[in-house]
Amino acid sequence: MGSAVLVAFAVAACLPSLALAGEPGYPRLAMWWPDSRRQPVSDLARYDLIAWGTWDREETLAELKRVNPAQVHLVSISLTETGFGSWRWRPELMRQIPAEWFLTQRGSRLREPLDAAKTRIPVESVAAEDGKPLFAVGDTLACEYETMRVTGVDAAARTLEVERGHVRPASAHAAGVRIAAQIVFWPETWVMNLSTLCPRVTVDPAAGPETWLEWGLRRMLPENTRDGLCVDRVEAGESWLVPGFARSIDPDCSNRAVTDRYAAFDRAWSEGVRAVYLPRLRAVMNGRPIISNTSGAFADLLNGCIFEAFPGHWGPNAESYRESWASRALGEHGLLAGVEQNVRPSMSWVETYESQAAPSPDGSRHVPNPFTSPGFVPNYRRMRWGLTTALVAGAYFSHEMHTEGHGSLGLMWFDEYDNAGQGRHYLGLPSGPAVVVSDFGDAGRVYRRDFQNGVVICNPSERQVTAELGGRFRHIKGKQVPEVNDGGEVTSVTIGPMDGTILLR
Repeated sequence: MGSAVLVAFAVAACLPSLALAGEPGYPRLAMWWPDSRRQPVSDLARYDLIAWGTWDREETLAELKRVNPAQVHLVSISLTETGFGSWRWRPELMRQIPAEWFLTQRGSRLREPLDAAKTRIPVESVAAEDGKPLFAVGDTLACEYETMRVTGVDAAARTLEVERGHVRPASAHAAGVRIAAQIVFWPETWVMNLSTLCPRVTVDPAAGPETWLEWGLRRMLPENTRDGLCVDRVEAGESWLVPGFARSIDPDCSNRAVTDRYAAFDRAWSEGVRAVYLPRLRAVMNGRPIISNTSGAFADLLNGCIFEAFPGHWGPNAESYRESWASRALGEHGLLAGVEQNVRPSMSWVETYESQAAPSPDGSRHVPNPFTSPGFVPNYRRMRWGLTTALVAGAYFSHEMHTEGHGSLGLMWFDEYDNAGQGRHYLGLPSGPAVVVSDFGDAGRVYRRDFQNGVVICNPSERQVTAELGGRFRHIKGKQVPEVNDGGEVTSVTIGPMDGTILLR
């Protein structure tokens, strides 16, 4: 593609404002789910923010706080899904969850009473009015406080062959009880109903009728929330689960067909998050930060939005790269707007992956780990694109192997993280707002942000660009990609599509 010459100070649009005095400099680095048992404290201490699991070693976290007192420790939680691990570790608590609190597909009702042993289950219907199936082999079925697993469907006899007591114990059920397939987005997890359409059920007589969110916020939060929370999957709606992860959604457990393409359900889901979930979390946390991997629709209620798997889809052509970046970072609820809207301190986070591989919801959770392959070389360009995007926005950054395992699969460290060993936070604070230095219309925009000790240029466009810098700068003197970080002095720099660079004063 042809090159375009840019004038460095041709400001087309101002973006997020200056950092506050006294804050740490940039880059600010984050990591999700590193391995507190196997990875050295010296490596883990280099990050500014870490999202831990509830299973991590207290001794390691305490040592990290001694080595790096400024490091922020968040605890990962989710009420959007319940994983099988929770059911095994806290069985008495988890067995209190009624079928109505799962997000289920459209279901049916039992035609006959069941004892706890019967495996051939008569139901009122196995298909909807249009003939589409209500059940399929492999489904897990919510039936009061039991879960069954479908091993066969007899459409003519209107019966299901099932494995009883799958995760949740088998029990007797009366005729007319609802039975419906649960929705699975991630292996060995069930999606829960965060919407205001979630039926209320009395589990604790002292509390009265509650929804899943109300009960979960009382009973499911960890005792130790450390410096704050990293809340998984806080999204503006869940209708995207159909058809990729579910045949249908039955938000109110009525077994009725939805005719509005789930518009009312998405509104109810968003309302559940905005009016119940996040306000009650904020009250519990009493000023401590809450961040989430989210659409950005709730940026004003969160300290940060994690743009997971940035830039979205590492597609086969430049156009798909650019469109994905634009829709996630520049859209109405994107990263740049979100950082401005965040509750302070803003902790929004750009998270890129080396591999976009992910486990199948109904298959094995094992995904190959490139880090363990002989001769593994990271995708430096993808890292630079993500890092410079984070710097332009004033966000944290991480580059991880993939979504199944995150940082536990291997900690990659780059010359751009610490000026090739010269020290973290080497860019200092921003000395001005981010600006658009060129707008190629449908081909994308190019961004610049100046810092106390350098300048960052991010080129998410589909064109190679040459930027005049308005002064003399030098490249990082690195070892990983010497053709990029050669230590040379420059007054202009050429950057390829979907790439970025850091230059020092």
